[in-house]
Amino acid sequence: MATDDDGIVALDNPADFATSRPSAARFVDAVYRGEPFLGRAALQYGVLTRHDLQTRFRKVHPRVFVARSAELTTYQTIRAAWLWAGPGSVLCAGTAAFLTGEEYFGTEMVDDAVQLWRPDFRTPPPGIVVRRWRAAPESVQVGGMSVTTPARTAIDLARQLDSDVRAVAALDSMCRTGRATPDAIAETAFTMAGHTGVRRVLGLLPSVDPKAESPKETELRLLMAATDLPQLESQVEVFDELGRLVSRLDLGNREWKVGLQYDGEEHLKRERRDRDSMSNARLGVLGWDAPRVTQGMLRSPKDLIGFARAAFERQGWRP
Repeated sequence: MATDDDGIVALDNPADFATSRPSAARFVDAVYRGEPFLGRAALQYGVLTRHDLQTRFRKVHPRVFVARSAELTTYQTIRAAWLWAGPGSVLCAGTAAFLTGEEYFGTEMVDDAVQLWRPDFRTPPPGIVVRRWRAAPESVQVGGMSVTTPARTAIDLARQLDSDVRAVAALDSMCRTGRATPDAIAETAFTMAGHTGVRRVLGLLPSVDPKAESPKETELRLLMAATDLPQLESQVEVFDELGRLVSRLDLGNREWKVGLQYDGEEHLKRERRDRDSMSNARLGVLGWDAPRVTQGMLRSPKDLIGFARAAFERQGWRP
């Protein structure tokens, strides 16, 4: 196998890349549709000439190319890193979270770097982080790539986040949209005893609530749970006397009919504001006190707790 100054490799043995190669049709499709591919494979099979590779394509990582005009999506960025890593590599942490469908932390962390494990350490190019774990993590296949299991992904995601609140939010999100479960996370953590950060993840697990629909909802729930106020449940549905759904409260207490609604950016749109106002009016008719909470209010936790306390007291609760 020989490598020239441009990092283009000519293979003496096609088997060198066969294990990481997609199907023949899929490979040709990748080359001509702007997806990442191994330059050596394109040369070996005559899909491209060396001149084509040098003039019409650009190198994303050593040996990995893409059409010169292509703008890589998050998925394609991950695939390019996986091709660079080679056979036996396993995508992990935020990268695996993105591929398993987690909605918040995966994209954020992939924007920083694609994380993966490979059988033998190789200094990665910019944009890739290689984890130096002693053994291959348990994995599943996603799009032909090896990815850590949802439970392992949740653990790795949480132990990389310094803030306990964000770590719980990541666990919540993996359980809601990333196909993990608290039981599976605990069982996987038991097999990782002694690994950095795993004991902390186990300590956070009792605070996990798969019903939380955003990191900010998690933050609000944890803040309220640390007070002496009555317990608030996640995603409390309120129906009218005809059994019609009036609202699904982010947090609610049925006994005292108090709810809290976190308003993210989507609630600033006129149509959504009108819908929220109607919902609040209908909740009031049913005897509920359900104030709305904004991101700015989360920055003043003492005031926010007082705000929630006042709602309970208006409903007759006393400490």
